[in-house]
Amino acid sequence: KMKAKQENKQKDTLKSSKQESVRALVDGVNPGKSAEELLTMYEGKEDDLIKNLTKMKMKQEKTAELKASQRESVRALVDETNPGKSADELLAMYDGKEDQLIKNLEKMNSKKLVKDKANKQQSVRQLV
Repeated sequence: KMKAKQENKQKDTLKSSKQESVRALVDGVNPGKSAEELLTMYEGKEDDLIKNLTKMKMKQEKTAELKASQRESVRALVDETNPGKSADELLAMYDGKEDQLIKNLEKMNSKKLVKDKANKQQSVRQLV
C-alpha cells in the first residue's frame, strides 16, 4: 500500500509539472485556446501537447527573427535609396509582403548606383 501511495504521489507531481509547462508555453505562444482547454483535450497525452506547443513557440521565434532581419534590411535600403517614404511607412504598406518591398528597394538601389556611376563619369569627362 505504501509503495502504491508513493507511486501515485510521483505521478501527481509529474502531471502537475507537465501542466505547469503547458501553462507557461500557452502564455508564450497564445495558441487560441486556454491552457485548461488544451489540457482537457490532451488529457493523458500531455507530452504530445508540450511537443506541439514547443514547436509552435520555436516557429514563432524564427518568424520574429526573420521579420527583424527584414526590417533591418529595409531600413538600410531606405537610407541608401531615399524613396520618398520612411522605412516605417513602407513597412506598414508592405505588411506581410516584406520580401517584395526588399526586392523593389534593391532594384531602386541598383538603378541609383548605375546612375551615380554615370554622373561621376560625366563629371570626370567635363573636368578633362
